[in-house]
Amino acid sequence: MIPFGAPLIGRTEKTLNALLAAVLADSGLSEPQWVALRLTERFKGTGDLAAFIHDQSRLPAPEALLSDLAGRGLVSGDRLTDTGRDFLDRTGRRIAELTGPVWAGLSPEDTAAAARVLNTVLEETRAVLASLPEQRARDTKKDVHPGERPSSVGTAGFEPTTP
Repeated sequence: MIPFGAPLIGRTEKTLNALLAAVLADSGLSEPQWVALRLTERFKGTGDLAAFIHDQSRLPAPEALLSDLAGRGLVSGDRLTDTGRDFLDRTGRRIAELTGPVWAGLSPEDTAAAARVLNTVLEETRAVLASLPEQRARDTKKDVHPGERPSSVGTAGFEPTTP
C-alpha cells in the first residue's frame, strides 16, 4: 500500500488521467480541452471565462483552449453550445460507467473522510503556492488575491457519485 502523501495523490491522478485519455481518444479532445469544457459549463458568466479557467485549473493558455473548443462547435462565447452540452453529457456518462465500480466499493464515511483530507491538502497547497514570490507577482498582475482563489475542478474531471 502506498502511504498517504504526494506520491499516492499523484499516482491516483495519473491513473484517472489515463482513463480519461482513453475515453477522450476517439473525440480528439485533450485532457486540458476536457477540463476547459467542464469549467465552461460551471462558469456563472461573471468575469472572464479564460481567467476563470486558468484560476480553477492552472491550465496555461486557456484562450487557445477556448478557441479550439469554439472551432469544434462546442463553445460559443462563454457558454457551451448544444453540441458541447451533448458531448459533455455523453462523455460524462461514459466516464461514470467506467468509474462507477471504483466509487461503488467505498463507504460514505470513507468518501467523506477522503474529501475532507484532500480538500485540506488542496487549500494548504494553494496557500503555499500563493506565498511563492513568482505566484504573488502573477496574481498581482491579474488582481487575484490568494484568499479569493476559487476552488478547482475534480481530478481530471472525475468526481465520484454519492453511493
